[in-house]
Amino acid sequence: MAQAKAVNKNIENVYPLTPLQEGMLFHSLLDDKSSAYVLQTSFEFDSHIDEAIMKKALSLLSQRFAVLRTSIFHEKLDKPRQIVLRKRDPEYISYDFSDDPTDVAEEKYSNVLKNDVVRGFDLKKDTLLRVIYIKMGNVSKLVFTMHHIIIDGWCISILFDKFLSYYNALLKGKPFSSVEKEMLNEKDQQSEYSEYVSWITKQDKKSAMNYWHELLADYESNCDIKPMMKPAASNEQMSRISVSIDEDTTMILKNIAEKNECTLNTLAETALGVMLQAYSGSNDIVFGKVVSGRNAILRGIENMVGLFINTIPVRVTTEKETTVTELLKKQQKQAAESTNYDYCSLADIQNLTSQGSDLLKVLYVFENYTSGADDENDNQLTGIRIDKSREQTSYSLSISGYELNNKLSFDLMYNPNEFCSDEIYLILNRLAKVCEKMAENPEKRVSEIETVTE
Repeated sequence: MAQAKAVNKNIENVYPLTPLQEGMLFHSLLDDKSSAYVLQTSFEFDSHIDEAIMKKALSLLSQRFAVLRTSIFHEKLDKPRQIVLRKRDPEYISYDFSDDPTDVAEEKYSNVLKNDVVRGFDLKKDTLLRVIYIKMGNVSKLVFTMHHIIIDGWCISILFDKFLSYYNALLKGKPFSSVEKEMLNEKDQQSEYSEYVSWITKQDKKSAMNYWHELLADYESNCDIKPMMKPAASNEQMSRISVSIDEDTTMILKNIAEKNECTLNTLAETALGVMLQAYSGSNDIVFGKVVSGRNAILRGIENMVGLFINTIPVRVTTEKETTVTELLKKQQKQAAESTNYDYCSLADIQNLTSQGSDLLKVLYVFENYTSGADDENDNQLTGIRIDKSREQTSYSLSISGYELNNKLSFDLMYNPNEFCSDEIYLILNRLAKVCEKMAENPEKRVSEIETVTE
């Protein structure tokens, strides 16, 4: 009895899961060996880190963000719940490969990363952020491995920058109690993730479902890219290939987007729709889009840490006479309207269609977040950069669009057990070609855009 009281005393909050979190829990239970939804980011430093101070900074980070103290419970419950503990530091482990030759150290480092991904997470027992520190000669690596169920990609830079600010303050001799007090004051100024979950449950589900029903009415296609060749078996569950549009073409595309009162995001999304129409042989297709989900009017939502993203359908329909500029305006209008209802559960939306859970085969996201680690926080650490970053979804094909170094670029994450790399290069090159053709003549009919590469 005394033990039960002690456990309850350590519980800070209990609340339900968002629809997307429930979906991730379902996939985790369906295949507990899958590495889907394991996020891993490795940061490299041109110096070594004081481990004692780092542990204190990580403890402050865990205090600051409730999601880092969260466990997911589902057994013997009518609905799964997330339970936030009052005190819970991230699991931490360190390695020293400084005495190893460079190639040996690199191999050991790669194995540490792979093994941590393969290990996965017990959502009930494990801390859902694990931290690994590795010394390698003159440089060091700091690895954050997290389960997607508590966090999205937009949050990684927030989390890391906040960790750095605590570390730097402590390293410069500021008392722990002072840094903790500042952290708690800041925490009081911002809403908690539980308030966002509460906001979702209060939204008007009926009007949202009416909107999605209308958007997807009479949709009869099946937008899918089928593999043409059988790849060699691979132990990897996810690989990634990228392509970039040159600077001049990117500038033209940005000007076209601006003239048509749409974003580069919408333009890239439209280009993907045109390419998928070519692949599916239909002028009416639907794919999934990841949205930031930060529409709630909550204090400090832009800097909150949690899983806010959601996946919604995007429908791209063209007639024989539809021009690129007409399609851009149409897709921008759809994007603006969908934003009002993007809190809906994807499962509920899919249930409105004849395709059901097969509605979405391709996932798209436009990424516009970066880590400002090197520019902020008066860093005592030098040469900070992202060394490796890995994520994975349950979709066979996930396409990311982003602008980097003034170039519109696309990453394609794929399952190497389903697709050969040659096919992935072909898909990306076709997408790049669509962008180039749109830049050449935005008044061209969509039906006339050449999507076949040389």
